Amino acid sequence: MILTVNGEILPEELGITMCHEHLAVDLSPVRGDKDSDFDDSSLIIDELNKMKQYGVKSVVEVSCNDMGRDVKKLQMYSKACGIHIIAATGFYLAEYHTQKVRESNAEELCDIFCKDILEGIDDTGVKAGVIGEVASGEPQMRPSEKNVLTAAAMAGKKTGVAVTTHCQLGKLAQEQIEIFEQQGMDLTKVVLGHLDLANDRDYYEKILKTGVNIGFDTIGKTAYLSDEQRADNLLWLIERGWEKQIVLSQDISRKSYLSRGGKYSGYMTVMKDFVPLLRARGIKQETLNRFLIENPARIFDKAD
Repeated sequence: MILTVNGEILPEELGITMCHEHLAVDLSPVRGDKDSDFDDSSLIIDELNKMKQYGVKSVVEVSCNDMGRDVKKLQMYSKACGIHIIAATGFYLAEYHTQKVRESNAEELCDIFCKDILEGIDDTGVKAGVIGEVASGEPQMRPSEKNVLTAAAMAGKKTGVAVTTHCQLGKLAQEQIEIFEQQGMDLTKVVLGHLDLANDRDYYEKILKTGVNIGFDTIGKTAYLSDEQRADNLLWLIERGWEKQIVLSQDISRKSYLSRGGKYSGYMTVMKDFVPLLRARGIKQETLNRFLIENPARIFDKAD
């Protein structure tokens, strides 16, 4: 079963899924700009309805405890747009951590995550269906980030829900994997986020051999890497047999990335822009279904 903001669903109900998105997020206290404050609900509903026209049925919303998470708003979006939304529990990069998080040990943080999953977030009754986006910065992981990742692994093992991460610019994936392995977390239930940005095929293969999943989840952010290069790397990975461990998304965390301004395609980017590019490279529908439907259904299905 999969835990959504409006209750449990079966894995086969998930459909085409964007695996790393932000719908109710506010990063402005740290970033210092309002572009990262999604304060206009009508705008988000309009953008989600546009996305839905491309066949998307579900969104994994990874805005966690210190990113402006608002699960009541997510419930409203889910009902208004007729899409499934999975809410998250977790803590983000160290600069977003409160003093309480910095002073907590992994066991205490694990208790927070387990409560959100098993009982519900705050007093909403809404259960988190994923742990994330738990993060590591770079060039090295900071102590509170290591504690959070350790707690995420512990909670994932206890509750059976997946863990999805933030690898800054695609880096430190191996360091994250070491933490999950130390805690006995099932690596097939882990998604390492933003690995498309690493743009390193040997690195990809070394990581995938451990059994983890990787997110090509910053699609459309061409200031970092062209989508043509992302497509080339995906084609190489497919040829090497790794298609069962890859998910896609576009990680919209600024209002300026939404389609309203006309420069970007917002939540439509993967389906409107990137999937046609992949088809043009000869990638079959069967493989696209793995990225968009089958892999998410397997990963986010809560283990018993």
